[in-house]
Amino acid sequence: MDKNELTKTELWTKRIQDFHESGLSQKEWCQEHQIPQSTFSYWIRKQTKEQPDEPVFAKLPSQQEISSDLSVGGVPVTIYLPGSIRIEIGAGCPVGLMASLIHTLSAYA
Repeated sequence: MDKNELTKTELWTKRIQDFHESGLSQKEWCQEHQIPQSTFSYWIRKQTKEQPDEPVFAKLPSQQEISSDLSVGGVPVTIYLPGSIRIEIGAGCPVGLMASLIHTLSAYA
């Protein structure tokens, strides 16, 4: 790998990290940064293939947070997966949907 390629990889690693931290959709982020969505998707796929499989972590609310926030609509749970996948689950999520989501995520790895 030549020096130019390393620089591109570092640049795209930073861009992808910025995207994940932005909270924007991929389309919104690309429009804001004037980057073609196809190019952005290419680099996400490229870096996902290069990275070893890593566990995915999600912060779940504590029982106390759940109890105190039920009156105001509940605390959403956000799960981030490689490949720019973000899943938000609200307190009112039906149990069947949650079971289906867990089953699907277990097959994702």
